[in-house]
Amino acid sequence: FFFRLNYNYEQRYLIEFNGRYDGSSKFPKDDRYAFFPSVSAAWRISGESFWEPLRTWWDDMKIRASYGSLGNQVTGDLGNFPYLASYETNTSYGMILGGARPVAVTPAGLVSAAFTWETVNQMDFGFDALFLNQRLSAGFDWYRRDTKDMLTAGQALPAVLGASVPVENAADLKTTGWELSLGWNDRLESGFAYWVKGVLSDYQSEITRFANPTGTLRDKDNKNMYYEGYKIGTIYGYESNGLYQTDADAQKLDKSELYGGTWAAGDVSYVDRNNDGKITKGKTLSNMGDEKIIGNDTPRYSYGLTAGFEYKGFDFEMFWQGIGKRDYMCGGNAFWGITSEWDTPLKEALDYWTPENTGAYFPRPTWVNGGNRQNTDRYLQNAAYLRLKNLTIGYTIPQKHLSKVGISRLRVYVLGENLLTFTPLIDSFDPETLNNMSYPIQKKYSIGLNLTF
Repeated sequence: FFFRLNYNYEQRYLIEFNGRYDGSSKFPKDDRYAFFPSVSAAWRISGESFWEPLRTWWDDMKIRASYGSLGNQVTGDLGNFPYLASYETNTSYGMILGGARPVAVTPAGLVSAAFTWETVNQMDFGFDALFLNQRLSAGFDWYRRDTKDMLTAGQALPAVLGASVPVENAADLKTTGWELSLGWNDRLESGFAYWVKGVLSDYQSEITRFANPTGTLRDKDNKNMYYEGYKIGTIYGYESNGLYQTDADAQKLDKSELYGGTWAAGDVSYVDRNNDGKITKGKTLSNMGDEKIIGNDTPRYSYGLTAGFEYKGFDFEMFWQGIGKRDYMCGGNAFWGITSEWDTPLKEALDYWTPENTGAYFPRPTWVNGGNRQNTDRYLQNAAYLRLKNLTIGYTIPQKHLSKVGISRLRVYVLGENLLTFTPLIDSFDPETLNNMSYPIQKKYSIGLNLTF
């Protein structure tokens, strides 16, 4: 069920109430339903009488605020009824009994009693303004989003449990961010019309509640564990001071925790930050080994710019977008070159160390020593970028040439997409599809017309 109530007084005072009562079969019956309210209000200050002296240049000003909550029932890969413990069957065992493969039944995993809606509470404060006869527009928003009772793996339990930690409402997340937009739109006496608009935004997310008393850094699948104060997107890694140039140097420190074979010239040199004569992985916040936080893959300072003009039938518009700051650790043979005997490396990964190329970027070519492929500041990528997403050039044929054939409007145009990209990221990767490594974004060219009778 849901409801909405609006009140508007003379376009100056605006208020809206929303409420919804939702139920989901993904949760047990006692935790299936929840109520999620919200409220928003705005005051158009420019509608007040005291604003009159400013109207010569400040056309409109509205301030607004909102607060509300929404429920999230997405449970990932847990299935449709994740609050029920269920057995699984398996026929893939390599044996035949009685002329057939036996069916094995595996025990059900643990299910937590704390399993219900995630609740997202968000507050927002902002303003919208128009200046100079509505030619200049500006808008700003600051928001805070609190995700309460996040569905994630619960607190770390002793290994003697013998089962995976069940998913439960175990964490809270805080996200703060802002967005700024500025625009200019004008038409000159000659008929030349032009416009430009820019948008800039940023956000960061931090865990504010999670039961991780030991400060464990990673789970059994080597994924980052949450802890209070953890920044979403954190990248742990080692400091590197280059590549070893001799076998003797490569074998000075004990690096068996990274790779138990023989280290040699051309391998990556890691800094022994705790001076214990070994290169070790971080275990907990109080025992980081030789690792530290080397970056964060959250895309920061997202921006976009749209600009264009119209004049005597010609029109032009372009749209640029980008990310101002983002760290990223690439992987696989697209980055390292050779990670198994079956890999064919891309050309960007061929600058590897040899006795004749000691200043190379990549370590010596080998798929055996996985210790060379640890997260390190040497290979941390700068994934910031600027891309020309769209460019359109068109021409509208004058009406006087079309009326004789019964056409009211005819416009021809040329369109290009993803034409230019500027990024320091290695060429094997596309900065816009880092979390979805499939086909790279392609350039596109189109020629068309709009015809109206």
